[in-house]
Amino acid sequence: MAIATALRFRPVHPLFGVEVDGVDLRRVDDETFGRLRAAFEEHSVLVFHEQRLTDDEQIAFSQRFGPLEDTSGGLAHNEKVRPEIADLSNVDPDGNTMSADDRRVVYHSANQMWHTDSSFKRVPALASLLSGRECPPEGGETEFASMRAAYALLSDADRRLIEGRVAMHSFAYSRGLVAPDLLTPRQQEMLPPVPQAMVRTNPVNERRAYYVASHASHVVDMPVEEGRALIRRLIDFATAPERVYCHHWTAGDLVMWDNRCMLHRGRPWDHARYRRVMHRTTVAGEGPTA
Repeated sequence: MAIATALRFRPVHPLFGVEVDGVDLRRVDDETFGRLRAAFEEHSVLVFHEQRLTDDEQIAFSQRFGPLEDTSGGLAHNEKVRPEIADLSNVDPDGNTMSADDRRVVYHSANQMWHTDSSFKRVPALASLLSGRECPPEGGETEFASMRAAYALLSDADRRLIEGRVAMHSFAYSRGLVAPDLLTPRQQEMLPPVPQAMVRTNPVNERRAYYVASHASHVVDMPVEEGRALIRRLIDFATAPERVYCHHWTAGDLVMWDNRCMLHRGRPWDHARYRRVMHRTTVAGEGPTA
């Protein structure tokens, strides 16, 4: 049987996301890749099980979707992995479990806020692929919510309110919510605030989504607190409990999501008891949004 005909898709949530069976991500032919790319555009979240990939294999599959972001230079970057890999772990480069108050762990704790990867960059990310290498038996889940599904449920008044508007996204702002001194002045200078359109359209299927996240610090041409209240309201609307998919990780899982329309956040776990090793690749987007 050809690999392409073996693919099976099962919904993980009524609004978005599918589990994908019948594929080995180390060996994906062109026809299969075309079906996976179409599923990504349609469902926004793809969940794969039993994919025990090396970093090189994860990078190779991820690059089929486009160029990858370079993650080196960050506060918590692991110099022992390739620059295309973001090591989101509580294990240091020498294999030691870090304490919950380690600065690198505190830095990653900001991922427990609802966000979309790299919205603080002038050209935000297209997709993220997160691979579970070591997963705790409890805690450490990742939750997802669709701003595309939420946009479809917005009132006409709210759609008019955000149409054509721009929000400023700032890495320093979101990390400052965790700890005011988490970034050095130099790191803040390297990542100045950037404008992002508050409404985005998928170029393949023309479905619209609003685009906000914890990195969104304020709305241009709106009083700061009023804009922040609007951003919080939009995030809360998208992440109402009935609109959230919670992924419980098993080692070998790989989850891919569309950063143009998906919010996600990590959930806490007991750092003193459990190791958690997750490797992420991030596919770069195309062009500024605003």
